[in-house]
Amino acid sequence: MAFDDDFEIYNIMQINELEIQNEINITNEVRRVMKQEDPFALSEQQFIGTYRLSKVLVQKLTDELSPFMSSPSTIAGLSIQRKLLTALRFFASGSYQQDIGEHRGATVSQASVSRCITEVANALNVPEILNKYKHFPSTIDELKEVRLGFYEKFGIPGVVGVIDGTHIAIVPPKSDEPIYPEHVYINRKG
Repeated sequence: MAFDDDFEIYNIMQINELEIQNEINITNEVRRVMKQEDPFALSEQQFIGTYRLSKVLVQKLTDELSPFMSSPSTIAGLSIQRKLLTALRFFASGSYQQDIGEHRGATVSQASVSRCITEVANALNVPEILNKYKHFPSTIDELKEVRLGFYEKFGIPGVVGVIDGTHIAIVPPKSDEPIYPEHVYINRKG
């Protein structure tokens, strides 16, 4: 009788083990299917709307950053292109890292998003890359030329460089407000 009880307990344990393994396999399959979505399958307009760069420019940037980024060390590791796209999505949206990771083109954890952002930002700041794309006037003549260019194109005097920003909707102040007059809130960005 004890043998039958031991055998039944053994069978129950085996069934439980199989159920756990089946759940793991299903979870892994869902992750594998989620990762198969190709961002390059988006239309060019959707791609630019999502990543703020064209497909061609992303490919070019991937090629340029590759020497300064680590390749995946395992089959499940993120490719350099996937890391770049994940970071670009974050840079483009300014959203939370977890939201970026859950985006259909990324499907990675928040920690992975954080690592992607760090690695891409570090690669972008390597002097060979940074100096290729960022240039500030280094002589008085260059400075004058940039100022004149901004003035002629946008009608804004004295500008020597720009940094992107975010528009925030506000309730306009009263026109006769003495402490915060209305002219302080004029949108000079356009």
